[in-house]
Amino acid sequence: MSRRTVVLVERRTRGVRLRPADAAFLRLHFPGVVEVNPSGRPDHYRLTARGVVGTIDAPHVRLTIRPKLPWPNLRLLLGLEPLAACGVAAPAADLLAVIAAEFADRLRELAAVGLVRGYRDADHAAPYLRGRLRTADQLRDAAARAFPTTFHVTESAFDLDAPWNQIPQAIAEALANHPSLPATVRDDVRAAAALLAGVTAAPPTDALFADAEREPRAGAYNSLLALCRTLRDGLSTADAAPGGGAFLIDLGRAFERHLSAGLAARLPGGWTVEAHPGFAVGDTVLRPDVLVKRRGEARWVLDAKWKRPGPDAADLHQVLAYAAVCGAPRAALVYPGRRWGRRVLRAGSVTVELVRLPVVGSVDEVSAGLGRLARVVGR
Repeated sequence: MSRRTVVLVERRTRGVRLRPADAAFLRLHFPGVVEVNPSGRPDHYRLTARGVVGTIDAPHVRLTIRPKLPWPNLRLLLGLEPLAACGVAAPAADLLAVIAAEFADRLRELAAVGLVRGYRDADHAAPYLRGRLRTADQLRDAAARAFPTTFHVTESAFDLDAPWNQIPQAIAEALANHPSLPATVRDDVRAAAALLAGVTAAPPTDALFADAEREPRAGAYNSLLALCRTLRDGLSTADAAPGGGAFLIDLGRAFERHLSAGLAARLPGGWTVEAHPGFAVGDTVLRPDVLVKRRGEARWVLDAKWKRPGPDAADLHQVLAYAAVCGAPRAALVYPGRRWGRRVLRAGSVTVELVRLPVVGSVDEVSAGLGRLARVVGR
């Protein structure tokens, strides 16, 4: 069906005329994503998108939510190609269509260089014994027939059905069936995914991403996997809405990944960076955004805040609780900004750093901000 398009900018309020059904839809399915407040006029509302970019298809209107960041900086925040490799202007198409088309291009480029095979365990019923015998299956077969004619074995297979190929296969299937994508883009994705024929479309869980990223031979897949993670997270927002017509990127989560990946790449040997480690406190599990250790000992806990630099009391309470449960003597609240900034507070035995990390500017300027933070943390 044809929908009227309404353009919003992240965290900026705009007055919009909506049908009551659309306002009710947004309040029901996206209460923490878009604030819908009456404006005092019939069928007019004040809409504010909260820390997301992308699209939402309501019954009669499509919301397109754009970032305040320039388009090259948004790409950098999402772990996509460097700033110098893309234009400055925001794309005319919806964000999902742009990223889906890039996904197809990157998959083809990777296939042209050569897809990477991997070892995996495969179960077979064979007329002769090879690999490892699956004893339980063999005994069941023996109990069912007097003379079993096959051996139930597990053997190693060396093929494309590996995590780094399973993830893009699953993403390709999701894109090829997404109702909001233009038919030309869906066809392009299907054509590119034909290169992965026979690969299992395994659910792209965090564990599967971790398996893929641990394989050194699949280093050429890193940019494609980063794109797949962005698409997975954005497509998962469709689960909240009937019809699946939503694609939203949480900029807070993107900022967390930008922070943790930037530190991991810049800290010297002996330092490790953990994203969202779990610490049980009674029946509650606390998960700080980033925990930095040196030779296994907690040294820093960092909390990324995608909002105007603070701190407010809630920010301080949260990061101090994280520091206490992690046993880290130093903590940092990291906010996005245009220029580097740093201030130090003392809270009992814990030192709290307030950091403004540049997310706007050239790739060198953004990288320099991460480098300065890594030097502070690695002292």
